[in-house]
Amino acid sequence: MKKVAIFYKTFSTFGGQEKVVYNFSHFLAQKGYWVEVYAYKVKSPSKLPNLIVRKVLVPNLGRAFRNLFFSLLSYLVAKKLKEEGFITLGFGKTFYQDIFRAGGGVHKYYVERAKYKYESSVGRALYTLKKKLLPSYWVTSFIEKLTFESPNLKAIIVPTNFVKDQILTFYSPKADLVLIRNGVNLLRFSPEKRYLGDKLREELGISKSEFVFSYVSSNFELKGFQYLLKACQILKERGINFKLIAAGDSSKRWMEKLKGRGLEGRVYLLGKVSNVESVYLASNFFVYPTLFDASSNAVLEAMACGIPVIASKYSGTGELITEGVSGFLISSPENPEEIALKMELALKSSFREMGLATRKEAEKYPEEKVFDEYEKVLRSI
Repeated sequence: MKKVAIFYKTFSTFGGQEKVVYNFSHFLAQKGYWVEVYAYKVKSPSKLPNLIVRKVLVPNLGRAFRNLFFSLLSYLVAKKLKEEGFITLGFGKTFYQDIFRAGGGVHKYYVERAKYKYESSVGRALYTLKKKLLPSYWVTSFIEKLTFESPNLKAIIVPTNFVKDQILTFYSPKADLVLIRNGVNLLRFSPEKRYLGDKLREELGISKSEFVFSYVSSNFELKGFQYLLKACQILKERGINFKLIAAGDSSKRWMEKLKGRGLEGRVYLLGKVSNVESVYLASNFFVYPTLFDASSNAVLEAMACGIPVIASKYSGTGELITEGVSGFLISSPENPEEIALKMELALKSSFREMGLATRKEAEKYPEEKVFDEYEKVLRSI
């Protein structure tokens, strides 16, 4: 029986990377592997006898110390387990493994992009200064260097070329970089469920003839919603008719921003939505001006629904979009004028034909095949 050890801070069914760790560990166990997961937050139980989840104790003395302590502990445990014949996989801030999945990109680059959450140059400068004064910034960069440049590392799995380019820009990896994109549930996110979108339109009082944009995110600020609202204001002032349905946040702060730009009746804030596919399917175009997203699942989900996409080049998954064929790309998501321009192009486009192209592209990435690709890398070690 092949033995595998996985290291990540959290074992849970909730969250992006967390869900990958949870599902992949069960996938391996079901394949007959002996799997041990090491985490300091265990929020979901193992469902299989050959999948052991070991909770490690990490002192809560701030993010920097917590990350450093867990990475050092992972190093000591992994070193011992490798002597016992385990193949080791890292999914987070660890630096001694055979395979590492770089799901979040490079921290230094993230900070450089995240400063655009602030609309003023002063706010951006203060954010950057604050981040670089924090110990966590330097600890994270130190751990990343140990990880990506480790002579023990055999493979680095990257979800997009966007992440791959970051690693090659900031570090000198000795391991192979293997591109394995995220997958999508092609049954849940499907054009055949268009009735869900029609139902949502009806509930919101939007007619079938109106042109609707959609937006989905759990982090509106990082994913550029403030700039999208400005773009919507620009379109409104030009006398262009459209609606925008946004899911993920309906807090007072964003409601006030919406009203301040005179977008009541144009923009609908739904908050958290369980059947998010209905939001995509209620729209003609999905717009996602994110400032940074290593590999956007939202973009891939919209594509699977047969909805063309306006995606930021910093979305990772946006590299699947062919300009003018399956959607449009935004080179500067912090520029509302560019977002507005691409939205105008969408309004004039043959969006139904473009939707067929996005669905065809999404069909190349069924979620059930992603872990098969991971296992191929594991078997090559």
